[in-house]
Amino acid sequence: MNIRFILFALLTLEICSCSGKPENTDTTVINEVLPEKEKIQARVYSAEYLLGKFNPKTDTSFALIPMKYCSKEGMYLRKETIAAFVKMYDAAKKEGVNLKIISAMRNFNDQKSIWEAKWNGSRLVNGKNLSQTIKDPVERAKTILRYSSMPGTSRHHWGTDMDLNSLENAYFTTAEGKKVYEWLKKNAAQFGFCQPYSVKNETRPNGYEEEKWHWSYTPLSALILKEYSQKIKPDNIAGFTGSETAAKLNLIEHYVKGINPECR
Repeated sequence: MNIRFILFALLTLEICSCSGKPENTDTTVINEVLPEKEKIQARVYSAEYLLGKFNPKTDTSFALIPMKYCSKEGMYLRKETIAAFVKMYDAAKKEGVNLKIISAMRNFNDQKSIWEAKWNGSRLVNGKNLSQTIKDPVERAKTILRYSSMPGTSRHHWGTDMDLNSLENAYFTTAEGKKVYEWLKKNAAQFGFCQPYSVKNETRPNGYEEEKWHWSYTPLSALILKEYSQKIKPDNIAGFTGSETAAKLNLIEHYVKGINPECR
């Protein structure tokens, strides 16, 4: 029997479900089906992919994250990202650091739900109903954009980015949170991961506020960002409430490309 077919079957058993089975994913099996680096570089990403307008459940380059590594069932990432994260997880575990994926791939519709809930006030932002407190559309968008992306502009669309451990800055001031973040700063790059939303300063003057929880698998995300910059225009950012503000905010230049230079 073809050895690659056997390995693919094993991979399906290992990572096709986030139901908690099994607890010991075999990273050698995951790596066996990953594209070679040269093939990754040669890929062409469609506008639909770049904008998150697809279903990861039916995309063969994605897989469910095993429950061992995530906080809830049903989260997807690119297979390459999962393989790299598993290696990082194991290394961190040996040093007493527990990494947990709490948010992974979000497609256009997922991001639209988050954005519009904040836009229309059904989801409070800093305890405020923005539809009532900020009438000016551009200013309302700016407020949401401190931590949330417009649909079609999120790095989470690509399956290369994840949020780890907590979405609260306060967590990273605790003893446990500090230990997690210091370990990531010191070691994540060895596994291909980078913090795209670092502290805003002269090297990153624009974009979202610092997110210590957001990490990106740069061997893929850097390539995808280049294609995004070439293919996606302000007119492509549409199909949701408040989208008319995208061009006024120079969204692609200031937010999509407004990342930590080390992640490019």
